[in-house]
Amino acid sequence: MSKNEITKTEEDIDVEIHYDHLYKIVIIGDSGVGKTSLISKYVKGIFPTSPLPTIAIEFATKIIQIKEGGYIKAQIWDTAGQERYKSITSHHYKKAIGGLIVYDITRRTTYDHVYQWLCDLKENADKGVISTLIGNKKDLLERNNRKREVTYNEASDLAKKYNMLFYETSAYGGENVIDAFEDLLQRIYTERRKISNIQKNYGISLKTNIEKNDEKDSFCCGS
Repeated sequence: MSKNEITKTEEDIDVEIHYDHLYKIVIIGDSGVGKTSLISKYVKGIFPTSPLPTIAIEFATKIIQIKEGGYIKAQIWDTAGQERYKSITSHHYKKAIGGLIVYDITRRTTYDHVYQWLCDLKENADKGVISTLIGNKKDLLERNNRKREVTYNEASDLAKKYNMLFYETSAYGGENVIDAFEDLLQRIYTERRKISNIQKNYGISLKTNIEKNDEKDSFCCGS
């Protein structure tokens, strides 16, 4: 990922578009699942031909107009998946209000680690963080469907269990990439607006569904 290219993209967009909200989101998952490629496809519309492993932390920004809520400036933090960077990357979860947890649908071990990535996110990000589960590299199945090691239904069930959005994507071909990012941004806006309106109208503190699930699933991060 070229930081210079991303910075240029950000500056060009900022000149043209005013944004109404700034949301920090993180993209996490094991090394090699395609996190950097997904960001490149979403932000710049290109699939990097020779993506290099992310070293600790990098980030990109993009301003988009969601269906409801005006313009969102998404600050997307790309985290390294290697274990040796865990202590660094967890620090950058702070103030994140959204997270995309990525696994490779052709590598079962990356899916098996989703639960721990979710725990890390809940422990370190903003209270009430909203998350999306992404099964990437769907394009590899077009040539050989036997490469699939994680079924759509089992991943979808896991996402429902923890109140996550779910998509199978192809960073290479672009399938569902825009939807995966922008549906998350829309959901963040919708949830925050709902809470804000109720607090304004009734003067009470209302917990989001995610916060309630955090309490219910508090065993997650202690096991």
